[in-house]
Amino acid sequence: MKPALLVAAIFFLASADAIPKDGLRFYYTFDQQNTVGSTVKDLSGNGYNLTSSASVQLAADRFSNANSALQMDGTYYLSAVLPDSTVHAMTDTNDFTFGIMFKTSVNSASMSGRMDIAGMGDPYNTGIFLSMTNDQVRVFLGNHGYYDTPDSLNDGKWHSAIAVRSQGAVFLYIDGKLVDQGAVTGTIYPGQVPLTIGKHGTKNESYYSGLLDDVFYYSRAFSAGDISLLYGVLSGQTVSFVTPLDTFRISRPTFAWHPVKNTVAYAFEIGDDSLFANPTLSLPLEDTTITVPQALSAGRYFVRVGCNADDRSPFLFVNCHPFVVK
Repeated sequence: MKPALLVAAIFFLASADAIPKDGLRFYYTFDQQNTVGSTVKDLSGNGYNLTSSASVQLAADRFSNANSALQMDGTYYLSAVLPDSTVHAMTDTNDFTFGIMFKTSVNSASMSGRMDIAGMGDPYNTGIFLSMTNDQVRVFLGNHGYYDTPDSLNDGKWHSAIAVRSQGAVFLYIDGKLVDQGAVTGTIYPGQVPLTIGKHGTKNESYYSGLLDDVFYYSRAFSAGDISLLYGVLSGQTVSFVTPLDTFRISRPTFAWHPVKNTVAYAFEIGDDSLFANPTLSLPLEDTTITVPQALSAGRYFVRVGCNADDRSPFLFVNCHPFVVK
């Protein structure tokens, strides 16, 4: 019997319930529900609430939700005091994953100088910071150096920047993709200074101008696969299937999924393993439902759907699901 098809719109909002909890040290989403006056709530549950130097300014986020992102105008910043023992546990020689969603306020002229987005300590002296420098995203790891994106991201679009330290190496991911990496030896310890968002960690300079959202820090290293899944959540491009994915008693099953916001095209793939090195079926389509055009032999398969926000970028696949044909 053919599975029943449903068509349902889904409005996406990244939330504390959507991202992994293991190792999460702080997490800020900047919306009206979690912002009271000059205080922004830490959604990790650790109580590291941010205090703003001026009234918090909110704006629409990347999903067009009103008052759900932080608007920085280059005049104020936010900070949170983290216990010394916590900072040691988060940095030193330990692994971590540190990320932000951002959109600069300049989208045409080249930016000169530096804007410090978020971090702890002095970027050039044992601190850890994510910054914009000459149109590029830079992850500072104190006197261990820095790592840059190869392309300008001062384009007036939302981007995800995630820095990972794993077993003595650092990896910089932009929009879910690895763009730079290198070795980091020795201790990274910012000292007894607050977590700072919107300016230099120890000086009143390098203020950030633009939008921010979803600032987070984990005391563990995410793998490339973890980053892809997390970016799928943050970008709203995680596919949610309507069709139950279990056992089909027909050779040409039908699959349906909820529309993904800001997606112009999908890629539908079926493979006999979760790596999809040589998929059994791979089709581009604009619809959110498909009946498999060829008969599948009895056995176990995997299905995944990729999303594409324009006609130039590669499809983003963030997860796959097993199913059985009998």
